[in-house]
Amino acid sequence: MPTIVWQSVKEPKHDPVIKGKIYTFLQKLGANDETKGLNVEPMQQPLDSRVRTARVDIHWRAVLFQLEPAKGERAYVYAGTWEHDEAIKRARTTVLSMNPVNGLASFRQVLEEDVEVVVPTPQVVEPAVSKLADVSLLTERGFFQSDLVDEFGFDAAVTARAFEVVGDDALLEFALGLDDAWQADVLISMAAGNALHLIKEDLGLNHATPHADADAADDASIIEALKHPAARMQFTFIEGNDDEALRRVIDDGDFGAWRVFLHPEQRTHVEKDRKGSFRLTGGAGTGKTVVLLHRARHLAQENPEARIVLTTFTRALAENLRRDLERLDPKLTFADKLGEPGIHIRGVDQIAASVRLRAGDEFAARALEVLGSTRETTATPAEPDWASAIQHAGDALPVSLRSEAFFAGEYAQVILPVGITAEEQYFSVRRPGRGVALDRGRRKLVWTVIEQMRKDHRIAGSIGYGEIAAVSAAWLRESDTTFADHVLIDEAQDLDPAKWLLLRALVAEGPNDLFIADDTHQRIYGQPTVLKRYGISVQGRSRRLTLNYRTTLENLRYAMGILSGVEYSDAQDESVTTEGYRSARSGPKPVTRMLKSDAAQFDSIADDIHGWLDSGVKPETIAILAATNTIAKKIQQGLGQRDVSVALLNSPRITGGQPVVMTMHNAKGMEFSRVVLFDVSDGSFPPLWAYKNVPDEEKPDLDKRFRSLLYVAASRARDELVVTWKGAPSGLLLGA
Repeated sequence: MPTIVWQSVKEPKHDPVIKGKIYTFLQKLGANDETKGLNVEPMQQPLDSRVRTARVDIHWRAVLFQLEPAKGERAYVYAGTWEHDEAIKRARTTVLSMNPVNGLASFRQVLEEDVEVVVPTPQVVEPAVSKLADVSLLTERGFFQSDLVDEFGFDAAVTARAFEVVGDDALLEFALGLDDAWQADVLISMAAGNALHLIKEDLGLNHATPHADADAADDASIIEALKHPAARMQFTFIEGNDDEALRRVIDDGDFGAWRVFLHPEQRTHVEKDRKGSFRLTGGAGTGKTVVLLHRARHLAQENPEARIVLTTFTRALAENLRRDLERLDPKLTFADKLGEPGIHIRGVDQIAASVRLRAGDEFAARALEVLGSTRETTATPAEPDWASAIQHAGDALPVSLRSEAFFAGEYAQVILPVGITAEEQYFSVRRPGRGVALDRGRRKLVWTVIEQMRKDHRIAGSIGYGEIAAVSAAWLRESDTTFADHVLIDEAQDLDPAKWLLLRALVAEGPNDLFIADDTHQRIYGQPTVLKRYGISVQGRSRRLTLNYRTTLENLRYAMGILSGVEYSDAQDESVTTEGYRSARSGPKPVTRMLKSDAAQFDSIADDIHGWLDSGVKPETIAILAATNTIAKKIQQGLGQRDVSVALLNSPRITGGQPVVMTMHNAKGMEFSRVVLFDVSDGSFPPLWAYKNVPDEEKPDLDKRFRSLLYVAASRARDELVVTWKGAPSGLLLGA
């Protein structure tokens, strides 16, 4: 039974009928390449004797390379499907060879007339940062043509043209026109100023094996070369007539490529064993969640009996993870209950609730230790009512401390993780990272509010979600019980300390215990959390992804501009930078529109949506993002009056058949081809009410969270981004 090696090729955009025929053809080829009607035929006088063409239908032919290793099954490398004459031309002029410097397998297309490499013609663009218009970008970055030829094995003609390109945009366009994904990555990384040895390390080429006579490589060597992590950015092996994998790679296109093709750096994080906890960080769209999903799959394949927990900030995001993991591999075993073999996917609050039920009557005893009073397992989950507790304190409480946000933060960051149950304990506890300074007298006033809230909760028979997590963590530690062998956490930057205590207690310390994916710049809830304070050490086991796969270079620049000039610190209490972030995609520049009113914004958005739909954009890949649910409802009504029907979403979920409108918060974890940010106006965003009664010391962090929210919203756009406002733009846009 032959193996099909699928290449992510730049072939024509096939309609569903042709895709179906390609699938049927490859399915038959993988089952039996001698099946009647396939017509797998060699070429007359080809440049590569291994090339074949085969009949997809009367008009379309597939281009294949037949490999016959001395040991093992025959393999066919799929090089695309083209109309008959174009397929014949490409088959005759394409060579499957090995790179002489690093030994990677790649396609090389040559012209019959002069045997010259066909490469994209660079478009020379005046760069904004260039000092001289005739200096190429790579030269400006301090590189030489010999770097590409000697260090990476680039063809001399490709190299010469790459060094003619002026400007970031033009180099990205040139790179994306190359056939080999790893070569495009080299050029994009060089444009970002990355050192050659780091580029090699990321691509897994730091110990590359040269191949003296690349064009004369035997079939077995080429098959091994196709398995190199850098080659697997564009090649994937479909073995055993795996019809589901075959259908995925044919049907999905760009939106589904994450399921099949991984960057070597991503693959390293998926497959590498570590001695303890590991933290993977990176900007929006760099593939952290993709790595997390593949990591869960890898661990499950390594040990089918392993208890794997995959969790995230909310139930809705967890449901998205479950959906995507099922799409990645429908054959995986999913565990319905915590502690069972398989992959258990729930939001972190759901996991806390499960542990609470497992604790049974012992939960009340642990609650007495953590909260100062018992809470039965029947207590209703409900967030603390700080407004009522603050009101009960009366005039004794200074105006500067009458902030619900302050008390929510103080309780989550200081009281719960330490397990404070008495006033004297609060007087002496350290409060690292808390902006508002409290002397003994002010602490006494704060404690009266905390006691009142706890009393109200106790009388009402309720318990907070953070409290459930803190008490559940205490029970796990006390009972020496674990419910997982591996815990993987997405969107970790938004978790508060009690949730970290729970996750730390859920799995015993040891190899591959915690795998944490986060991005400090996307923190839109709560306060910054330093992991080492809660028993989680990632010292020396933390890596950052910098290559963006979702957002175009133009949209990425805009989104990062929102963050410019502001300092952020991460879960290791270290400064975070956006330096080195780059994109593997190019597209139109973001559109910004200053309009006179909400009605004018509705008119503009309606025109955009009509234009996108008329051009064939799928409706569900269009999103309008708003600051609040109230504004989102107003957008739905306004567009409805203009004959544009949109679905109002209250959670990050996939819908079909309509453009969607939702809050920026709910859009987190999602992506769309077209995104409109509505009414990012001065005075409207951030909303003034969000700062009511917030202490001056905490306003800078609140500013950061709204800046991060805008960054999250802008980075949801894959292709086109539109930003509208009335009057003056929000001050948060000034750096964009």
